[in-house]
Amino acid sequence: MIVNRFVAIQRYKNRLFYALAFMPLLVIAYYHHFIRGLSILGVLIPFYGFLLLLLKKDSIISFSEGSGRSSRFAGLALIFVSFLIYYVAAIFTSSSLLYAAEGIFYSLYVIGLLLVFFNISALRESLSVIFLLVVGGSIYYIGDWLEYPMEPLVPYFVQIMLPVLTLLGIPATVDNANPNLIWLTTSKGPVPVLFTAGCIGIQSFLAFSVIVVVTMMEDSANSRTKVFWSVGGVIGTFVVDIFRVSLIGVVIYYFGYENWGEVHSWIGYAMFLLWLVFFFAVFSKRDRIRSKISRFFARV
Repeated sequence: MIVNRFVAIQRYKNRLFYALAFMPLLVIAYYHHFIRGLSILGVLIPFYGFLLLLLKKDSIISFSEGSGRSSRFAGLALIFVSFLIYYVAAIFTSSSLLYAAEGIFYSLYVIGLLLVFFNISALRESLSVIFLLVVGGSIYYIGDWLEYPMEPLVPYFVQIMLPVLTLLGIPATVDNANPNLIWLTTSKGPVPVLFTAGCIGIQSFLAFSVIVVVTMMEDSANSRTKVFWSVGGVIGTFVVDIFRVSLIGVVIYYFGYENWGEVHSWIGYAMFLLWLVFFFAVFSKRDRIRSKISRFFARV
């Protein structure tokens, strides 16, 4: 009877930890995207960090015993400090810096929860999770900072887009005075489409790179396999971004400027998420896929 009650209390404690760890992420995502209108890709990384925390559930729960009073006090202090940092940042910083502060706030909050609910060994098990939470909050800020040095690459991206749009049946030419500007020849006349460094997909590259680095760190594959799949993933992210921009061009060509903003925001995010799911699904089954390919070529 006592054992059953202890197990029930422990199960409730673990569920409470994950519920408390997840709730601030919902608030951050809501205010970040719907109130401030920033890219939702940065929220994706902390969300992936939370999923990784769930995947580590069994190992983290094993550290339930041994959390002392001083550890719990330190955890509560960190939780308080995390909220203080967030609200101070909200008053005195710009939106992009606030986004970076959100990552620090969320990581300190999760560290505090780990200290309150588990012993300090749980922190070592959760280092990759903490890394994702901190870096995830900085993606928007870093992406903004990288746009200026990436601007000289935009004309090369435009040159890649020209044959893609032609294959889709959309007549397009580069403006003679501005290499970042493409003119689409529509039935209603020429329509200008201006490309910026953000069109290259800096945010998605950063998000994918951070996620794939942590995933490869957690995986037991050899270094050659990790490098192969990481490079392939980056190339795939670039292809997905070209497809996203092409889709925007199709919408502008056939429907005008009225609907391109919605495509730019939501379909772009959906495509990136689908690519992530596809990439990691294939990566998780790589041995089976390699075995099938080997059998196929053996028969040939």
